[in-house]
Amino acid sequence: MNKYPLSTRIIHWISALIIVSLFVSGWFMVDLDYYSSWYQTLPDLHQIFGLALLFLWLYKILRLFWIKQPKTLETLKPYEKFTATVVKLFFYVLVLVLCSTGYFMSTAGDQHALLGWLTLPSLWLFESEALDMLGNTHRYMAYTIIVLMLLHLLAALKHHFYNKDATLRRMI
Repeated sequence: MNKYPLSTRIIHWISALIIVSLFVSGWFMVDLDYYSSWYQTLPDLHQIFGLALLFLWLYKILRLFWIKQPKTLETLKPYEKFTATVVKLFFYVLVLVLCSTGYFMSTAGDQHALLGWLTLPSLWLFESEALDMLGNTHRYMAYTIIVLMLLHLLAALKHHFYNKDATLRRMI
């Protein structure tokens, strides 16, 4: 079996955990009120892990140019190869847009100190309408990524249990 390199597999699974954690924390965070014990901490943690995801994915994209990936399985149908390529490109774009909109919202008016020690520079000042658009884009990108992740998971399970090929085992 032609497995993905260990570093690729680690990045894959860490990314999945971070994305799910960010989705759950984002969902929970929007309903926090000022008196919640998580009101100050959770948004900062969400932003720190969002930045970690951004840097991880920038590294992941750069690695595409120098880390040899295994060949696709011969058992895959042409439409499956095409779909896998398109979904992978969507993931790259969506995650980068999601992280960028999150960063711009966090630093929209001024520098922002995360947990009192990591200061994020403000790259652009936004009007309230633009902030609303960034927030909506961020939310819809998050939902889209979660739907894609679920479809990705279902496809991997289909390959493992129905097709009985090595698609899933190559990433474990």
